[in-house]
Amino acid sequence: MSKAAVIVIGSNSTRCVAADLSNIQAQPIRSRVETRLFLGMEKNMLSGAAMEDTLAGIASLIQGADAEVLGIYATSAVRDARNGELLAQETKARFGLPLTILSGEEEAAASFYGAVGDDAAGMVDIGGGSTELAIGKNGMIREAISLQLGASRLFKAHPIQKEEDVAPAIEAARKLLDTLPAALIRHEGISSFYSVGGTGTACATLAMRAQVKALCEGYRLTNDTLHKLLHLVAATPREQRAAIPGFPASRIDILPTGMAILAAVMEKLRLDQITVTQRCNADGLLRRAALGRT
Repeated sequence: MSKAAVIVIGSNSTRCVAADLSNIQAQPIRSRVETRLFLGMEKNMLSGAAMEDTLAGIASLIQGADAEVLGIYATSAVRDARNGELLAQETKARFGLPLTILSGEEEAAASFYGAVGDDAAGMVDIGGGSTELAIGKNGMIREAISLQLGASRLFKAHPIQKEEDVAPAIEAARKLLDTLPAALIRHEGISSFYSVGGTGTACATLAMRAQVKALCEGYRLTNDTLHKLLHLVAATPREQRAAIPGFPASRIDILPTGMAILAAVMEKLRLDQITVTQRCNADGLLRRAALGRT
């Protein structure tokens, strides 16, 4: 069967996952471009420059994937934007494909199926504008939620520029986590959780002092290690953070706030550790799209 791909416009970056339709879980090809839609928003409006960068990013991802694109999707930033439909119109005009703007619940489901599959597990996906959590087993979601809490969103309200900024940022995340359903907090029968998205993989690369993200797949990030890394990064002046081994230069500002959210989530769910994965909502969306083609 032919190679297929999906593209997801996130709040921080735009991602592409491509794979052979006959076995989409075997060695998918991952690529991404930094588009930072959320940080470019003013009064809930996407800037023209950010939209143009995103469209250019989509074009480069399509060219690099060398695959049939089964769908283009958007998450929190476009979902929240008052002019998100303009980006949808431009996407359709340039690439001949509709832009599907996912609801928070749909985004949570896509991340769950992408990361968890048929396991009995939970999932935490920290994006730029929102954070999704879900639990389930046997391919069925038991509980899922999308929160207006993301690394870029928290950065705008509580940037972490020094160690003293860590506690207020975590406390802000805690307040939004008070809305979590009781069943998700208890997560009975669910002993393992996956961290989806850039925050988890960045923490793993920092902990392993690695430069290749693929080496971090399956890394078990402990609560203690997360807090040590967060305080290390917070204590490092912004202009020096990129020199920390394994630090992703594109996340100088938003990695600390993403780490603060993950710390608050692990505390709320009483998790001693969480498993890092590169699998994400794009994997779930490709899986769903592939099922519709076979």
